[in-house]
Amino acid sequence: MSHRLTWKRLLCSERVPRPATTSSGTAKVRTLQEDRSPFEQDYDRIVFSPPFRKLARKTQVHPMASNDRIHNRLTHSIEVASVGRSFATLLAKFAVERSDLDEQGVRDLPWILQSACLMHDLGNPPFGHAGEKIIRQWAREHVEELLPKELVPDEQTWATLKADWLNFEGNAQGFRLAARADNPLPGYLRLTYATLGAAVKYPWSSADPRTTTKQKHNIYSTEVELFTAMADRLGLANSRGDHCRHPLSFLMEAADDICYRIIDLEDAVEMGICDAARVHNLLARIAVLDSPAGMPLSRLRGQAIASLMGQCWEVFRGDFGAIMNGDRLDSLRSSLGPACHDQLKEVDHLYDSIFGQRKKVATELGAYHVLGRILKAFVKSVRSIAAAKRYAEIHFLSQRTIELTWGQRHVEKHLGQPYGWWLSQVMDYVSGMTDDHATRLSQVIAGVSFDLE
Repeated sequence: MSHRLTWKRLLCSERVPRPATTSSGTAKVRTLQEDRSPFEQDYDRIVFSPPFRKLARKTQVHPMASNDRIHNRLTHSIEVASVGRSFATLLAKFAVERSDLDEQGVRDLPWILQSACLMHDLGNPPFGHAGEKIIRQWAREHVEELLPKELVPDEQTWATLKADWLNFEGNAQGFRLAARADNPLPGYLRLTYATLGAAVKYPWSSADPRTTTKQKHNIYSTEVELFTAMADRLGLANSRGDHCRHPLSFLMEAADDICYRIIDLEDAVEMGICDAARVHNLLARIAVLDSPAGMPLSRLRGQAIASLMGQCWEVFRGDFGAIMNGDRLDSLRSSLGPACHDQLKEVDHLYDSIFGQRKKVATELGAYHVLGRILKAFVKSVRSIAAAKRYAEIHFLSQRTIELTWGQRHVEKHLGQPYGWWLSQVMDYVSGMTDDHATRLSQVIAGVSFDLE
């Protein structure tokens, strides 16, 4: 049976074209690159990139934890990639049995899925999901300051910029970092279309009505054309002509869901937030074990992950036709059986105690003031930049802020860029900060510290 989506197109190794002004060495000079597939190059680009490295100092769930055994965004992403690789092995075997995939495709799948998993949190701001909410809330409270009509006179541009900021989203920021090629300062990666597609869970923009109903999206207005070109090359369209999800995105999402649900509980036990016996019992039921007594929590965790992987894989395989026709949108988790559904609801109940933990609440309260102070200073600076024709015309305090962030040369090079472009630079910088750096920078801006190191 043929499907609308085909692996030949889904595994497209093309990249976003380089800007015409970019000057760089040619691939012919880099002979080592010729020995690696484009998807191996994706993996290497991510692993060696500054945004990936910074994940080590970004919150997973517990902000600024002093316990070295607690997960951060980096360890979480590596574990998600491990589960993603296992899913890729299952899919490769399944596709070969169906004669859907050639030998090269079998070799490529693990690299693509691992890369999508590694990059899935690249766009997340400091302080975890609280950071996302803080940026949205700050934008909502400061629309006039953020988007002055004299700097954004066009109503449509104003509306799309407002949608981007009021719906700030780590997934969209990650896509921006992974896809763009026009400015290396924030660490743009320019990954292959296949890897980008595998990382997109919400194939619509910030201005799409679905963003309001689902509270999620994957595309800022600045990347809509880029996303459309990617989707067209991958053939990501269903029978209605709507953009649909890449099949690998369901497995990437499942790997993420499995890891954070199980491992966040393990962290909560380590920190004394959740009762060890209760978590032990819950993981044993998820793992479907008859005699878990005496089994260490780490082994139970592995068994629970394996059980959820098996169940998610069965959902993927059972709904393969709809997925390959672009007709499925919901996560694999949403179709798990009643018993597993109840167990995951119990996990969600335990999350109430995790997210209500006093230190976490206190840190997130402080994070609102940290990020708010930074955003206020940055927005004031880019307003001054947008109004200036020469660097000397930029307000003195804005110049000082610039020299702590982008640097004078970068600003002089891009004087004349529209205000919306500079707002994207603010978004890149703020989302790229680690928890520690954001805290120190906020203190410097407030004048209570003079040390950014």
